[in-house]
Amino acid sequence: MRIMDLRRIRYFVVLAETLHFGRAALALNIAQPPLSQQIRVLEQELGARLFERSNRRVELTPAGKALLPEARALLAQAERTSTVAARAQRGEIGELRVGLTGSAAFTVVIPRLILSYRQRFPGVRLRIEELTTREQLAALLEQRLDVAIVRSVLAPDLPPTLRATCLLEDSLVVALPAQHRLAGVARPLPISTLAEEPFVMYPRESGTGVYDQIITLCRQAGFAPTVAQEAHAMATILGLVAAGLGVAVVPESLRSVGANGVVYRPIKEKGARSALWLVLWTRQHSAQAAAFAAVAKAS
Repeated sequence: MRIMDLRRIRYFVVLAETLHFGRAALALNIAQPPLSQQIRVLEQELGARLFERSNRRVELTPAGKALLPEARALLAQAERTSTVAARAQRGEIGELRVGLTGSAAFTVVIPRLILSYRQRFPGVRLRIEELTTREQLAALLEQRLDVAIVRSVLAPDLPPTLRATCLLEDSLVVALPAQHRLAGVARPLPISTLAEEPFVMYPRESGTGVYDQIITLCRQAGFAPTVAQEAHAMATILGLVAAGLGVAVVPESLRSVGANGVVYRPIKEKGARSALWLVLWTRQHSAQAAAFAAVAKAS
């Protein structure tokens, strides 16, 4: 099977539509002799005469008439293919795999970022997966994610192949059962007031960074927290607090959850802060990820 030169196919279509070598050459911005030569080469490749030529007129042969719709379709398909490739190169189509922590969706910044990206790049299929920070970083290194939105007090410790950009700083607050003795206290609570309280916490292996921060804050206040229950999901932690199983230190953005039976109080210590970070490859493997990073930077 011969692979036809698309340039010659285009020459054929223009000549078939004008039926005049001079006008066709003008439309193609080439001289008439090269046009005639390329048409002859195409006829030789196909083994069929496409035009009847005379001094007065040029006409399509039956073979030429049969080829014309196919040639037009071939050129249109080539144009679509070129367009698809160019759009993919610009990150306008394809797929973007985004990982995020459970608390990220409750912030103002992350939903707005995802909405802005979808509005700007509607042709990209978004696959969003909720994972712990540790799971996200592992998935990113294994190329099962394109970008990760992780929670960490400071910039996460990353290999040179990855980089992090801060998206949001978030205070930590105490989540208390509504009937708790401290629920009615209006002033910020020192961590030391929780020394005798049971804690509901993320497991340390979740790698959220908040676990280590809570332990550090408690130790600086002179005690080690008593962990009564562990849970991975934010909603579960708040549900356990509402049930009276303990108190929890959580990002302030969780106030928006509006969990029944839970009240939130600020923490007095200035170090009670967390942050969300966008983690990407140092050298981008994905045009879609680069576009996502650009939208995040502009937001």
